Amino acid sequence: MKHPIAAGLLAIGLAAATTTGFAQDAKVPAGYPADYASVIDGSRSESGLVIYSNMADTNWQPVLQGFRAAYPWIKVETLDLGSGTVHSRWEAEAGSGSRTADILISGANDRWAAYAGGGQMMDYQSPELAALPGFAHPAPGIYTLSADPLVITYNAALLTDDQRPTGFASLVAKATADHDSFDGKITTYDAARNSFGLAAWWSFLNAKGADGWAELAKIGPMIRGEVSGGAMNEKIATGEYVVGVAVSGITIFPRLDQPGGELLGFAFPDDGTIMMLRGMGIPKGTANPNSAKLFIDYALSHDGQTLIGKGGLTPLRDDVDEAEVRYTYQGIEKTVGKDKMIIAGFDQGLIAEAAPFVEKWKAAMAGQ
Repeated sequence: MKHPIAAGLLAIGLAAATTTGFAQDAKVPAGYPADYASVIDGSRSESGLVIYSNMADTNWQPVLQGFRAAYPWIKVETLDLGSGTVHSRWEAEAGSGSRTADILISGANDRWAAYAGGGQMMDYQSPELAALPGFAHPAPGIYTLSADPLVITYNAALLTDDQRPTGFASLVAKATADHDSFDGKITTYDAARNSFGLAAWWSFLNAKGADGWAELAKIGPMIRGEVSGGAMNEKIATGEYVVGVAVSGITIFPRLDQPGGELLGFAFPDDGTIMMLRGMGIPKGTANPNSAKLFIDYALSHDGQTLIGKGGLTPLRDDVDEAEVRYTYQGIEKTVGKDKMIIAGFDQGLIAEAAPFVEKWKAAMAGQ
């Protein structure tokens, strides 16, 4: 007898499959090559999928329901890890013979930069490629699942309208003018301890140059670094912090609809909104290559990207209706302006310049 909750979720998923165009009997999706049937058939004898990511269950739920409805024989297990841990764990396990990830997804863009051309990822050419923007496939074997905004978050109960920053420069001005309200109560990803934070701040400060570094040094001693967006938002909600800067939107958007969400507010920074490209790839030698290909294709499809959006991530495709999700990349671009979008991609500078950048970051945190 099926568990009633499981049966209900399956029913939801089957309904999603009917509406998304991925037929319940798993026929080749419209527009795909006929020999794609061999990928579907090959997945039936595989042992499911393990995905290492930096995404929470709330982010995963909609797309996993849709994927399981489309391919109900594929069991999917997701592990929510820190961006750097996604890669360090897989790298430690690869070649050991132990069960490891079939797909990696993270915002550790320095690791993706290192993999570009390195041969660690399977050079899979998705049938969805033609419908994706150029930055969705930046290197062989590497895809972009989403392009997520980093926002300013704040405690709406503790900060008045006049105290709420609208951008990084605005935060610096307000914090330096009202030291007591902000000292020790500003948070962000620590670029010295966190791959996600390194990619975000490296991209932002490269765009802002010397002026950006000077502004950071003004409030550096007021900042307490964290390594998790979820932790930042919870501490903002409790009042331990009053504001977070460059906080991942995927950690705040679902939180707004949960109990206590009314205590939180956010803003797209008006002087530069970081758009974090979230990398995705299939490691070479995976035990379940066909299942992994099916997932990659589903996640990049119109239907998969819509469900990705329902989970709080930001879809890449321009054919996703923003009315069906919270935000799309194109919608954010219209809101903040193309010239205010700072793309945090998979730049080789994240590797070559990491050590001196981190030292400069530490100095700025000390007000130097």
